[in-house]
Amino acid sequence: MRRFGNILAAAAILLSTAASADEGFWLVQDIKAPLENNMKAKGLRLKPKEIYNVDAPGSGLADAVVSFGFKYSGSIVSDWGLVLTCADPAIAYMDKLGDVGKQLLKDGFHAVADANEIRVEGEKVYALKRVFDVTEAVNSMKNHLTEEEVESRLVKAYEESTTMTCRMTSEWAGAKYYISAYKVYDDVRLVVMPPLSMTRLGGESGKWAWPAHRCDFALFRIYDNGKPVYGAKTLDVCLDGYSKGSFTMTMGFPRATDRFLPSVGMRFREDVALPLSNSLKGARLEIMKSLMADYPSLKPLYSARAASLEESLGLGKGIKRFYGQYKMAPAREAAEQWMADSFLQDLDKTLKATSRVESDKILWDETLLNGTFAASYLRRAASAGSLERMKEILLEGVKQTDPKVEKELLEYALSEFFTNMDDYYLGAFQAKIQDRFGYDYEAAAEYLWNRSLLSSEDKIQLMDESSLKEDYLWKFLSDSPLELFDGRGEHRSLMGRYTSLSGEYVRKIHDDGLRRGVAVYPDANSSLRFTYGTITPVAEADQSSAGWYTTPAEYLGLLDPTDPARDLEPRLKGLLMKDFWGRWGFKVGDKKHRMIVDFITDNDFVDGCQGSPVLDNQGYLIGVVSGGTPETKAGSAFYLDSHSRTVCTDIHLVLWYLEKGLGLKRIAKEFDII
Repeated sequence: MRRFGNILAAAAILLSTAASADEGFWLVQDIKAPLENNMKAKGLRLKPKEIYNVDAPGSGLADAVVSFGFKYSGSIVSDWGLVLTCADPAIAYMDKLGDVGKQLLKDGFHAVADANEIRVEGEKVYALKRVFDVTEAVNSMKNHLTEEEVESRLVKAYEESTTMTCRMTSEWAGAKYYISAYKVYDDVRLVVMPPLSMTRLGGESGKWAWPAHRCDFALFRIYDNGKPVYGAKTLDVCLDGYSKGSFTMTMGFPRATDRFLPSVGMRFREDVALPLSNSLKGARLEIMKSLMADYPSLKPLYSARAASLEESLGLGKGIKRFYGQYKMAPAREAAEQWMADSFLQDLDKTLKATSRVESDKILWDETLLNGTFAASYLRRAASAGSLERMKEILLEGVKQTDPKVEKELLEYALSEFFTNMDDYYLGAFQAKIQDRFGYDYEAAAEYLWNRSLLSSEDKIQLMDESSLKEDYLWKFLSDSPLELFDGRGEHRSLMGRYTSLSGEYVRKIHDDGLRRGVAVYPDANSSLRFTYGTITPVAEADQSSAGWYTTPAEYLGLLDPTDPARDLEPRLKGLLMKDFWGRWGFKVGDKKHRMIVDFITDNDFVDGCQGSPVLDNQGYLIGVVSGGTPETKAGSAFYLDSHSRTVCTDIHLVLWYLEKGLGLKRIAKEFDII
């Protein structure tokens, strides 16, 4: 067996068993001595039970933190159900409201009275009430039941006993199991949303840059039985200010991470999976951008889709670049030195045996499954429960797609699929299309589209239950099912073996941490977590600015004639330019009565954390999580101590905007301020 050497220092950024960075998404219910000691060394003044107390539900800070559909995080800040989060949930809802939503995004929104609050249809807010350790029960039931049956039975039992919505999660690849019980609020109403120009102050369209200038927040109110939720745990606001080096803690619901991927998995991702998916996504994006440039009328249909694809592509490119730039795979190999050679070789051999089929699945996913937007409507229609519902979905597809875009995307998908996919995967209909059209993918795309229900509303109106089966485009797209890939050779059993070994890999890290008394965080999975750190600048070598905060004065200096922030409401813009903050100002450096717009911390961050509360060392609210630096964008794969930073909107700015910008003193007064 190999031993640790000096190379461990190079690997410290990757595994928390060896890391010096305060990275990680820690379970609120599992604060043990090593972790508590590390947090206190950073400046924490709270006891673990003040964060989460299993014996006194409703008393810990965790009880005030909520999730918006497990997409964004937020916190309850008043006795009347007022919830503070980032602007994203409001923006997402506005996108569903068509022209009305676009105008609200431009102008912003605030309810002058409770009756004017906008009910957000379809939104649900989840408030964690209790976490149960069910590890022993799961392990005993797994002897005679499948994992799905175990989860179903336990969740049902706990929902019946708690009368709440429950979710079961596995931590450290099955080393621990927990059930979280939630109170779900489905009456969620928008109270305040700043105009889009303010949530992206400085003209930054994305959320992955520093310096940042964002008044990025929104306020909602949760109702129960038609009345605002009263008496729930709330977070208090601290107006004393903070400075570089101050302790910070964020709490939220990070969606997913893959921080414990073995080095062989990292190399496959870096060398094979990411280059392939990035290439296919990039080509599709260029097709969409080119067509929207030539035909501006396409923008209402495809601009949001293009933005989403660009976001996904940016993430993939970021992970690929940072893997290479920071030599992540070699560092992970160094961190694995204590594991047995035979185990690591087995991992490597098993993954290599699956890599070809896994690559084929990526190609299938990016061409047949997601290569066109029309495909999603055909899939939904195929699973519809009735003919009428099928027609509704397809008619929606006709209205929400354009033949020019769909046929060009289909042409590209056909060229990549037929050029790179083994004949083994081709179904009979696909082979027929290939034989008929050869390399003329444009003609093939035209042929398939013209014989699809999506090419005409009249075809949809006249269709019957069997029509979709004869839809040429659907026949082509569904002719190579995913099961064909999984069933090739021994692929299914090999992937099962690799999954099993990967789980064993994670458990080895967990068990080693327990033996050595070192805290180890589990991968994120949308359960409530906290991260801790300090207010810390970014390393100067790779950033245009190393400052740890931005001010309105800096923001105003960035304005240029093309900046959308020039469209701010004149009175509000005047208030910004006066640089007068009244009771919401605080001392910044040697200057009194100043205002910070955004500040950065080295708290960990991943998708789902947006809107999380930022707390000081006593648990008081000082900000709202907005986004992160570029390296933070790849946070699902790794954390970089020197460059991963979380961008936060200052709570003073939020309160100032409510009172001075909107005149909503009644809303500002709802906050509990110490």
